[in-house]
Amino acid sequence: MTAFTQDKIFKNVNQEDARILLNILGIESENIKIWTKELRLLDPKDYRPDILLELDNENLIIELQSKIVDDDFSARGLTYVAIANRDKENNKEVNLMVLSSIEDSKTIKYSYNRQNDFVYNVVSLRDLDIEEIINNIEPKIKNNEEINGHDLVLYALLPIIDIEHLDEHIKRVTFNLLNLKGYSISLKELSMGIEWLLVDNYVTDEELRNILCDALGEKMSLIYEYGDRKEKNGIKEGRKEGMEDVIKSLLKSGMSCEDISQRINKPLNEIYEIADKL
Repeated sequence: MTAFTQDKIFKNVNQEDARILLNILGIESENIKIWTKELRLLDPKDYRPDILLELDNENLIIELQSKIVDDDFSARGLTYVAIANRDKENNKEVNLMVLSSIEDSKTIKYSYNRQNDFVYNVVSLRDLDIEEIINNIEPKIKNNEEINGHDLVLYALLPIIDIEHLDEHIKRVTFNLLNLKGYSISLKELSMGIEWLLVDNYVTDEELRNILCDALGEKMSLIYEYGDRKEKNGIKEGRKEGMEDVIKSLLKSGMSCEDISQRINKPLNEIYEIADKL
């Protein structure tokens, strides 16, 4: 993980764009604040909830879920709530909601310690029209046309809405979000932050996962980290080889030579040379 995971995800999302998520969940709140650094570092262990919002009357944890909500998940969710409650800087209660791609909307009651119940709601995404989401967004990105914020957030969620084609959708959505032009930093960061979470959670290839996370975080630190690792392993010109490997992975992920050149400040002709080798 890069430093981006700790303190920059959702950093510039304003409350009007954050409200898009609440609309999907069917929740109203006049005031919304996204927790940033706390988002990934609630605890030194792997207790890392996806999104935390401070609302008018509560602190809300939102989990993006592509599996059946079972007792193991409920126990983990209860841990999220307990840790967030411990570390909160306000006097509001902490609650959990789940955006699910495979279950109907419902209320879950998880019993623990005999007399205690942990209650949270699941909001279903399964009835959304996948083709409609794609056709509503991708032509507009290509033609640089205005996109409704609600539709853009649903597009970012596409990989877990259509979980059977998750790998394909993660690459296409990441590529298209990186090509967004003319949108507010807030809306771009909200959609890219959601995609970052999905990449972090679901892409199993570690190198590709880090590359895509860095790209969505608008930094390419992995190029230098990867090169340093090669140098430390005694490979001559390790930084150059590391950069070539990263560029190849970016090309395979769907990024154009022009976009890669611009993002990593590398001459376009050198990117073309590497592309020709694939």
